[in-house]
Amino acid sequence: MKAKTYRIGEAATLLNLKPYVLRFWETEFTQLIPIRTRKGQRMYSEQNVLLLRVIRHLLYERGLTIDGARKVLGQYEEMYGSITGPELPGPEIEAFCTGSGVENPQYMQGTAAIDVEEIITELTLLRDMLSTGRR
Repeated sequence: MKAKTYRIGEAATLLNLKPYVLRFWETEFTQLIPIRTRKGQRMYSEQNVLLLRVIRHLLYERGLTIDGARKVLGQYEEMYGSITGPELPGPEIEAFCTGSGVENPQYMQGTAAIDVEEIITELTLLRDMLSTGRR
């Protein structure tokens, strides 16, 4: 049985994006490599579509920059392996993509987890202290 693939317009529609966004993301994320037909048409596999969902989630819902999204994807790959390997990614990337179970995301740096919400709270307190001149 042949794996399902999507043309660029179909993939864009599935993700509620414009095709030019997908083409741009190809240049920014090395993990995103669509299949090319003999005529050069892009065909996105299920793995590609899942990766695109993750990228969209990181950029649009989490508000990360492209560099930030690249770092998170790199960290994910270090922790769990390739996102776009021969097998479909595990449930971890689905939860990561949808945000389910990741309300307070912790990103790995070395062996210590970084609690992003805690850092934001501390930075806000520091900003307030500096603006009021309190110590």
